[in-house]
Amino acid sequence: MVLLKNRLYILSCLLLLPCSLFWGQQKNAPSTTVSFNKLELLNKYVSEGASIGDIDKDGYNDIVAGNLWWKGPDFKVAYAYGPVKYFPITGPGLKGYSTNFFTFPSHIDSNRWMDILQVGLPGVDSKWIKDPGKNSVLLTKTVPEPKYHNGLENVCHESPNLVDVIGDEQEELLAFSKGYLVLGMAPSKKGGDWTMLPISLKDEKKFIQYSHGLGAGDINGDGLTDVIERSGWWEQPKNWDRATAWTYHPYPFSSGKGGAQMFAYDIDGDGDNDVVTAMDGHGYGLSWFEQIEDGDEITFKEHTVMTNSPEDNPYGVSFSQLHALSMGDIDKDGIPDIVTGKCYYAHNGRDPGAEEPAVLYWFRTQRHADGSAELVPYKIDDNSGVGRQISTGDLNGDGKIDIVTSNKKGVYAFIQK
Repeated sequence: MVLLKNRLYILSCLLLLPCSLFWGQQKNAPSTTVSFNKLELLNKYVSEGASIGDIDKDGYNDIVAGNLWWKGPDFKVAYAYGPVKYFPITGPGLKGYSTNFFTFPSHIDSNRWMDILQVGLPGVDSKWIKDPGKNSVLLTKTVPEPKYHNGLENVCHESPNLVDVIGDEQEELLAFSKGYLVLGMAPSKKGGDWTMLPISLKDEKKFIQYSHGLGAGDINGDGLTDVIERSGWWEQPKNWDRATAWTYHPYPFSSGKGGAQMFAYDIDGDGDNDVVTAMDGHGYGLSWFEQIEDGDEITFKEHTVMTNSPEDNPYGVSFSQLHALSMGDIDKDGIPDIVTGKCYYAHNGRDPGAEEPAVLYWFRTQRHADGSAELVPYKIDDNSGVGRQISTGDLNGDGKIDIVTSNKKGVYAFIQK
């Protein structure tokens, strides 16, 4: 009886210990010299995404979130190029969400000044602002509405990306639209509208408004950029006529909801590109898929990085809601790495693990002598997380990759030491 009471006492004490002692506690990972300084740029919710670009054409990268931008390289001064609204982090329906999900700084009209393409809630039309660096004012002042130009209509998907897919030195908006997988094409003439260039056949059941898991990369090694999506990949034809649908190769990268941005790079160092993706932007899971040739066909082998159990990760790491991923060579070893984290209150607190810390991690691509590889997690922060878009780049010109993120916690920069 005494032994039983002692066991019950020990169990009750364990149940009272903080969850962090069990959930997501990191075991020892290989040592790294990488570390970051955290800058809180704003502690209010303005946007689900943050991006990087030289907005004022002074040679230094700036940080953009919603209608705000912070001047580099010290990011102490904030400017607005449009009215700034602070959103609640919860609410019925869509009231607990910013109307700005993504910002993409780009030379849309091909002049020397950076423009900004804005993408809001899935299903709305995108819009772009010409030369915002010319027409910004200090955040402390009243800001008029900018002149908005039409972008791609009906931008569906929760992980669109602005990337040069077809190699024409002009970035296209990769997304779903009107029942297609499309490339949104910026106007070639001043004053024109964006056009929709489908790369798939129409499928209104597949290419829906709220979708997860989308990216681009050269899968078959022919030098052309292909498109990857949670259900497979689309092969870019040689000498594409801009009318024929691309060849679709089905493969279940995620059998569930799908995650976020997807990337293709040579993880294991064997000369072909592999795929990395979150499994569920509102749940758990991160995997990379080793490319394998099966005769004349390309297939993949899944390598699980994280699940809903810390025991499934060699370093004891598990967190949910990986709703944004970015890729960059964080440790300067010549191999890309992955940055991701928890999307704080992605569904207003209704997702699994929603109350766990809003962590941010980078995953080192570690290749081993026996030909195997793994993504090794290193915690950056536990009170910021990600939104729908995080960005990596050199913010202060020191040659090191830094990180910016914006979500319901606020806007943050992580400057590598």
